Amino acid sequence: MFKYLRDLGITKKFILWFLFIALVPLAIATEISYRYFRKTLEQEITKSLVAIAENKTAQIEAYLSEKENTAGNLSNMSAVVQAAQDFNKVFDREKPHSPFYAASVREFSPLLKYQQKASGYDDLVLINLNGDILFSVLERENGKSLYEVALHKDSNLAEVFIKTVKSRKIQISDFEYDPGTSKASSLIGAPLFDGGELIGAIVFELNNRELAKLAQNYSGLGETGEIEVLSKIGDEIKFVAPLRFDPRAAFQRKIEGSREGLPYQKALQGLKGPGVFVDYRGKETLAVWKYLPAFRLVVIVKMDTAEVFSSAQRLRDKLLFVSLVLLLAVVIAAIVVARTISSPIRKLTEVSAVISEGNFSARARINAEDEIGKLAKTFNRMTDSLVEAKAVVEQKNAEVEEQKKLLEKANHELDSFVYTASHDLRAPLRGIISFADFLEEDSRKKLDAQGRDYLNEIRDGAKRMTELIDDLLMLSRISRIQNPYEDTDIGALIASAVKRIEFDIETHKVVLDIQGPMPVIRCDGIKMKEVFLNLINNAIKFSSKNNPAAPRVEVSYAEEPDRHKFCVRDNGIGIDPKYHKDIFDIFKRLHTAEEYEGTGAGLSIVKRIIDDHGGEIWVESEPGKGAAFYFTIPKNLKSKTEKSEKNNSPNTSEPVK
Repeated sequence: MFKYLRDLGITKKFILWFLFIALVPLAIATEISYRYFRKTLEQEITKSLVAIAENKTAQIEAYLSEKENTAGNLSNMSAVVQAAQDFNKVFDREKPHSPFYAASVREFSPLLKYQQKASGYDDLVLINLNGDILFSVLERENGKSLYEVALHKDSNLAEVFIKTVKSRKIQISDFEYDPGTSKASSLIGAPLFDGGELIGAIVFELNNRELAKLAQNYSGLGETGEIEVLSKIGDEIKFVAPLRFDPRAAFQRKIEGSREGLPYQKALQGLKGPGVFVDYRGKETLAVWKYLPAFRLVVIVKMDTAEVFSSAQRLRDKLLFVSLVLLLAVVIAAIVVARTISSPIRKLTEVSAVISEGNFSARARINAEDEIGKLAKTFNRMTDSLVEAKAVVEQKNAEVEEQKKLLEKANHELDSFVYTASHDLRAPLRGIISFADFLEEDSRKKLDAQGRDYLNEIRDGAKRMTELIDDLLMLSRISRIQNPYEDTDIGALIASAVKRIEFDIETHKVVLDIQGPMPVIRCDGIKMKEVFLNLINNAIKFSSKNNPAAPRVEVSYAEEPDRHKFCVRDNGIGIDPKYHKDIFDIFKRLHTAEEYEGTGAGLSIVKRIIDDHGGEIWVESEPGKGAAFYFTIPKNLKSKTEKSEKNNSPNTSEPVK
């Protein structure tokens, strides 16, 4: 990704940076504004819901308290107490359907019905201490009245009567639904006293119509607000008033699951709201709740969060629109700014391309006085300096080229001299050796022992000089002659070199370990054979003398990513690290000829061949621990001959023999 950004043009980079610089603050500001407004909105709506909940609960509580107080007042009215006494006396002496009982009904019924209607109750029931129904305003089917029905101890009426008589205080039952009458009602029981003596109870039946009216007033609750009034009836939590989205919910719908009933449970536990909950419709709502312990009712006021936070969402949409407009303005500004910068730079780039092609007369034409204008002026001065430097360099190159030609001529003359001198010296040396042999053969009897020693010294010196000349000729050939590179099987090449020194290997009982397989590499096979021949021969020479262990020579190979790596290792006398570089110098010897034969030119020849191949050679050794000679050959080599052929130049070199 970073590489992609790095390769973008200046205009695109400016656009991206401007967008980044503008987008991050805008995104943060938009999110903070949205969250702050949402939080403020939630607080305001919550306050409104709390106020509505307080108002509704106050209204419900006032309504129910007023009905409770009315029941208490009616139970203390002398006319009501008198009616209860008369009904009780007749009920004790006569049967309920007797003429005397009917006369009492005619006497007190108008008064009791008036009080029932004036107080807003559905029914008014007088009950004596024995639990007998003395009078009821409501009448059943076939003209029967409730006072003809015995009081069932498991009924809501019986429960209210028992609690009222036992506590001698007003008692209110929970609202219940009667499937037979399709009515929902609550019973309010009040004790009846005659001069401080309890004579029975009066029970009022209160419907839920007024409660439903209060619950169905949705002022201030928007489009989705609802007021839920709930009560626990048996083991179920039911709605006791219709709902906005379910008018038949009263006593027909119950709370399903713990999630729906969570506000109800929190209200019973005395935990304050608000809270976000899922209601009976599966909608997420913001709700507050209130518990009326005197009437065992829970009032929940709620609104859908979608409506609550709709203003915040609209604000967010507007902020996003404004942000997009601002971002568009930022992009336009970035393009304008980028072009004011990139255009001069592009001109400089074009001039640079022209100059890089060799036209040093080109100049940047930028008239701005800003940093880019200064850069253009500096660039032009640099170009002027480059023209001057080019002239100086060309002059120096001409001088260097002349010196190179002189040096090549001198090297060629030196090589020719070495070759000629070495070649011409071989004939006199052969003559010296031959005359020394003739002199020894013809004058052996005339020479004493000292004379014969001198003669041997002459012959040995001439032979040594011949070897030195041969090595010089070899070095001369390596420098002068370039054979074409070919794909060479190193395994076969080593086998051929070993065959040439097979006598020495058998004579010194050398253990030669060629650790294969060996590769096929592109090289000068003739010269590479000399490398292995010299290194193996050296290893045999320095491991077969003064070595208590059996002489051992190992040849190994390791492939590296861009080169071939070979190693020739022995278990000989080793080399002191301070001589590791010196041993590759021409005719450098660390031992006398009497100790180890040779001229000391072998490693110099090896190094010259490796250098010509573009490789490296080094030694790892310590005295008494053997020596390991490493050298490398690059892969995919091309010789000077091949390069010359590629340039259509004839090859006149002769192979090294």
